[in-house]
Amino acid sequence: MSETPKSVAIIGANLAGGWAADTLRQKGFEGDIFLIGEEPDPPYERPPLSKDLLLHPDAMPKTLFLHDLDYYAQQRITLQLGVRASKLDLPGRRVELANGGQISADRIILCTGGDARKLPIPGSELPQVHCLRTLADSRAIAAGLAPGKSVVVVGGGVIGLEVAASAAKAGCKVTVLEAAPGLMTRVVTPEIGNFLLHCHRAEGVDIRLGQGIAAILGARAVQAVETGDGTRIDADMVVLGVGIDPADALARDAGIATDNGVIVDAHCRTSVAEIFAAGDVANQPNPYLGGRVRLENVQNAQNQGAAAAEAILGSTAPFEELPYFWTDQFDLNVQAAGDTLHADQTILRGTLESRAFSVFYLDQGAVKGVLTVNQPKDMAHGRRMIMRHLRPDPAALADPGSDLRQIIKAAS
Repeated sequence: MSETPKSVAIIGANLAGGWAADTLRQKGFEGDIFLIGEEPDPPYERPPLSKDLLLHPDAMPKTLFLHDLDYYAQQRITLQLGVRASKLDLPGRRVELANGGQISADRIILCTGGDARKLPIPGSELPQVHCLRTLADSRAIAAGLAPGKSVVVVGGGVIGLEVAASAAKAGCKVTVLEAAPGLMTRVVTPEIGNFLLHCHRAEGVDIRLGQGIAAILGARAVQAVETGDGTRIDADMVVLGVGIDPADALARDAGIATDNGVIVDAHCRTSVAEIFAAGDVANQPNPYLGGRVRLENVQNAQNQGAAAAEAILGSTAPFEELPYFWTDQFDLNVQAAGDTLHADQTILRGTLESRAFSVFYLDQGAVKGVLTVNQPKDMAHGRRMIMRHLRPDPAALADPGSDLRQIIKAAS
């Protein structure tokens, strides 16, 4: 394997892929860069899809796209949009495209992301049943939001609750079906899930826990859904927000090691030395969680895409991402970093009733995670505590009148 590649193909014209291409050029790579994407649009950020764009689909924010098309031409990044990569020819160092084309490359970065999970239930093929993963998905859902319309959201995770909040703001009658006993159980404790439950119900969202969907009813259009216990709920539209499956088939078919995504090392390298992976599809080691994880968030996609590019160019720095996510629901800005699920001590700073508080999660005295609601400054300080493995004074941490900067200083 030569030290300096002459060409790099990036499969996935998304945030991870866009940042990988950007970083290659910014770090002085002069070779050919190919950016391949199934969607017709250049790389964009997904968070607005479930929020601003649902409410204002015609007011495309200027910050949605990473760059305009002219930028890619100026940077000599060859875009192949609206085309799927169908096969990796590893011996020939080629990417085969579904339209019959081929791209030769010395290195490949897999930024294939994930596919919205579908449910194999009757009625799921009706045109008013949507998932939310792409810009086209967001536009389709937005077209069905109007005052008085009935929307059933399946899934009480981040995407499901964001869609529910947006639909409620649009004047829709919203029902959320969540099979688990709580909300956002993958990322928050029951206490925070219960807080979100009360906030949504206060805004008129009908949330039904421990309830799955059995069928979607209607001949040519959605009329209702049938829950697992046989209850019928009228609906004009159904949005499935039940997670994503890593799009790792391309790698798996090429003989690259996969397990809940493409397995990479701390340098974003797969089991094949010339192939790297980044973003939602990458199953990576994480020192903050003490094991392997796929991180499905903007920050990881951006930073790991850049890290994969730097690794190709010879960087030996390991990629060690502090897990982080944020979500906006109604007037709530929720942020979380580190491990917010496993702690032997939980410290609440403020009150849940105020809708502006922070929670610190400690393990043997060290801060391992932090969650904030409408307290962004606390998040910045909490991240520092986690990354420095600090053991702050619990009493001071719990006092909302104390200065977190002084607490950090005292614990350093």
